Amino acid sequence: MSAGKDDLLERLLAGARCDAAAGESAEAYERRGTSIEIVEDAEGSRLSVVTERGFALRLFRSGRTAFAASVPEALDALPDAARLLLARSRTRRGVRAAGPVAGGGASTLAPPPVPDEKSARAILASFRSDLLAAGEGAVSLTEAILTTGARTERVVTTAGRDVAFSSATTTLVATVTGRTGAASVSARLLASAARPADLPLARLAHHAVDRVLLPLRGRPLAPARGDLLLDPNVAAPMVGRLASAFFGDDGDALLASRTRDGRDAFAAPLFSLVDDAAVPGGPVEATHDGEGTPHGRTLLVSHGTAAGRLSDAAAAVRLEQPPTGNAVRRAYTEPPAIGITNLFVDPSAGVPPLELLRALARGFYAAVLLSRPEVDLSGDRFRLHAAGYWIEKGRAREAVSETLVEGRLSEFLRSISAVGDDLRFVPSGTGSAGAPTLFIPKWKGA
Repeated sequence: MSAGKDDLLERLLAGARCDAAAGESAEAYERRGTSIEIVEDAEGSRLSVVTERGFALRLFRSGRTAFAASVPEALDALPDAARLLLARSRTRRGVRAAGPVAGGGASTLAPPPVPDEKSARAILASFRSDLLAAGEGAVSLTEAILTTGARTERVVTTAGRDVAFSSATTTLVATVTGRTGAASVSARLLASAARPADLPLARLAHHAVDRVLLPLRGRPLAPARGDLLLDPNVAAPMVGRLASAFFGDDGDALLASRTRDGRDAFAAPLFSLVDDAAVPGGPVEATHDGEGTPHGRTLLVSHGTAAGRLSDAAAAVRLEQPPTGNAVRRAYTEPPAIGITNLFVDPSAGVPPLELLRALARGFYAAVLLSRPEVDLSGDRFRLHAAGYWIEKGRAREAVSETLVEGRLSEFLRSISAVGDDLRFVPSGTGSAGAPTLFIPKWKGA
């Protein structure tokens, strides 16, 4: 490697002492990050600044791999730590250090700049104002935590890969409380975006108000047959639970059983599922994955038919396809694993959601989730605990404090007859999941 490159990564890779003739290779990884966290609650406001710098090493030999990570001060111990684990790892085809990619030739990583505290506090103030206005005095913000930061990453391998890339993320965690008379309901909400200014504050405020006031103002509804309309805030978390069926070749048996070896559709003909780190409005904005592979747009379900898989470098070899750039590192202390970026239902065939509401003859509009959706891919079941409105002839007749929507997952996906054009994203897994409004007529459950 040329002079001027980061000497710590060079030293780490050299310390791996790989014997190419014996089928050995190595990958060295560095992450630098800077973030601020602002907490506002009953005790006041607190600010913390976090910086990190960490290194990781993966060793590969004849289909085996081992991983070790450390702070810079313990860098020299990484190769020995990895070698101790290498002999105990299992063998799998395709496991080896990744080769060169376009745009390589990285330089020394500099720490990202510290985010602007003033703009972050302005975001919190705007959210509080939007929430108070939407709640009309019945909703308060109990706690708000805004975390915003950026990181730079670099991957170097003995196979010739050397690439650096950067990304940024902002998360808002809010606890809101709604009150009517002596009763109260509290809920915790999470939102994310690439930058603070991208957080849809007004929309988040209205969602928070529904989450705490619908359980107070509505009445319980027994599971009933009728038309079903899922708001994006309900549909998106459910979509996120579908992701694992498309992780490399691990989901082949599951997809085969769900579609009878491809003889049946995975979903309705208008349902297409995509993973794309560059989709407009997606909270994840990144150019490369944790192995330094460029992100791409991957079509997983095309017009109801399973069409693709998400892969890292090893899974791509087994699938005999180019890697999709979906190797995700949750932290520098964890090895990369297949994950999503922005996973979403394609809304290109969508119509305005008001048209879908008008088409609802008699049934339930699920506006908010009251708990995490339950999706059992292997058992072909799902359950949504939701609140919303009972609709008749396109008009809301009464608020529903809670009900269960459940049944066979395959039947639900194949029964979707229309989608909206209102794509929205929620945090999910390693990235985000998105969906427009979904319309399922005459849902009977099971």
